[in-house]
Amino acid sequence: MKATPDPLLSLRDWTLVRRVPGGEITLLDGIDLDIRPGRWLAVLGANGSGKSSLLKYLASEESPLAESAAIMFQDPDEQIFAASVERELTLGTNGLDAPGILREFELTGLKEMNPRLLSAGQKQRLVLAVALVAGPGVLLCDEPTALQDPEQSRWVLDRLERWKEETGGALVTATCDRAEAARADWLVVLKEGRIVEQGPTAELISTPEVENLLGDGRSVHPMPIHSGNQESDVLLELTGLDCRFIGPGHGFGNVDLRLGPGERIGVTGPNGCGKSTLLASCAGARRPDKGSVKLMGRLLYARKSRELDHGVAMIAPQFPEYLFTRSTVADEIHLDPLLASLEPGEFLAALGLDPDLAVRNPHDLSSGQRRRLALGMVLLSGRPVLLLDEPTAALDRAGRSLVLDLLDRSSADSAMMIVSHDRSFLEAAGCNILTLGSEGLFPSTLKENPDNGTGP
Repeated sequence: MKATPDPLLSLRDWTLVRRVPGGEITLLDGIDLDIRPGRWLAVLGANGSGKSSLLKYLASEESPLAESAAIMFQDPDEQIFAASVERELTLGTNGLDAPGILREFELTGLKEMNPRLLSAGQKQRLVLAVALVAGPGVLLCDEPTALQDPEQSRWVLDRLERWKEETGGALVTATCDRAEAARADWLVVLKEGRIVEQGPTAELISTPEVENLLGDGRSVHPMPIHSGNQESDVLLELTGLDCRFIGPGHGFGNVDLRLGPGERIGVTGPNGCGKSTLLASCAGARRPDKGSVKLMGRLLYARKSRELDHGVAMIAPQFPEYLFTRSTVADEIHLDPLLASLEPGEFLAALGLDPDLAVRNPHDLSSGQRRRLALGMVLLSGRPVLLLDEPTAALDRAGRSLVLDLLDRSSADSAMMIVSHDRSFLEAAGCNILTLGSEGLFPSTLKENPDNGTGP
C-alpha cells in the first residue's frame, strides 16, 4: 500500500482575522486542513465563504507552507505588471522558451501587446503561464476556468492536472464549477468561514452539501429577437458594426442587430472574439471603427470617442470592481439617482447579501459579493438597455439562481444583451443565443465561423 506523503502544511483550529475600519472581521475560523504533495485539493463554498481568503493566505509571506507557492488570482489584472505579454512572462526569469510557452497557451502573436488589453480569458492564461514557469511546489488557482470558453476550460484543467502529475506538486483550486471539482482528489467545503465537509472527491461529490453548491437546472422559454418593424420600438440598433484590435482575430465586423423592449439575446464565442468590446460599443464606451450604434434613436459617437451621458444603457462589466468609485457600498448604491431613494441594507438583503456590508468598501467584498452588487445595481436600475458581461462567472449555485431571479425582477420593458460562455445559463435566462464571429452575429445552432481566431 502506497504511503501517504507528509503534508506540506497542516492547519489545526486555525483562524484568519482581518482588520477593517472600526474593528476586525473573522474570515476563516477553526480550520483543520492538510496540503499534501501530489494531491489536487478543490475548495468549494458559497460566495463569501472564504475560498479566496484561504488561497491568498497560503500565498502570502505569512504562510507556513514548506514549499514555494505561486498563485493565480481570480481577477488576473491584480497580478499583471509589465508593459508587454512577453515581458510579463519573462519578468525575473532567465532562459525561458518564451515563444514555445506563448504558443502552448495560445498567446502567439501577442508578445508585444500590453497584457491589460488582452481578453479576460487570455489574461487568465497568461497569469497561469507565469505561475507555472516560476516552478512552484504548490500551485494555488482561484476559479481558473471562470473566464474561459468551454474548450479552453477543458484545456486549462488538463494543463493543471498534467502539472500535478509531472511535478508531484500540490494543487489547490477554489471553484464553483462541477467539472473542475470532479477532477480533484480531495474536496473541502467551506461555509461562512468554517469547514463543514472534507474528504475524497468520490465520496463527497454527490453529497447534498456539494450538490447545493454546484450547477443549476432552471429553464425558461426564449423570447423572439426583435424584428425591427416599428422604429419607435427599437431600443438598441447596431448597423454594420466593425471593431478592430490587435491580435490574431483582428476583431469583428458586419454586426447588425435591432433589439426591442423586453427582448433578450445571449452572445457566445471563443475567448478573444470581441464579446466584451461589443458590449462596450453598445454602452457608449468604445467607438466602433465602422458602422453605427443607436440607443432609442440617438446616434452615438457622432463626434466623440466615448459617449456615456445617454442614460439609456448600463453595463455590468466582467470585472465588477470596474464599476465601483465610492468608499462604501451604501455610497456606491446612492451614486445612481435611480437607486438613491433605496435603503442600502434592504437593497443588499434583496441581493442575498448581509445588510452590514453597506458600510464596507466595495473593493473589500469577496468577488462573488462584488458581482452580486454590480448586477443588482444594473438590473434593478430600470434602464431601457441592460448589458451583462459574464454575469455568472465564479458564482455558486445560489448566486446563479439569484441572477436569474434578478433578471425576472428587472423591468419587463428592458432589452438585454448578455455575454456568457455558460450556454445553460443563457437558455435559463430566456435568451435567443447568437455566436459572435469575425463577420457578424450568427445563430448559435450553426457552426461558429472558422475564421473567428482570438483577440481582445
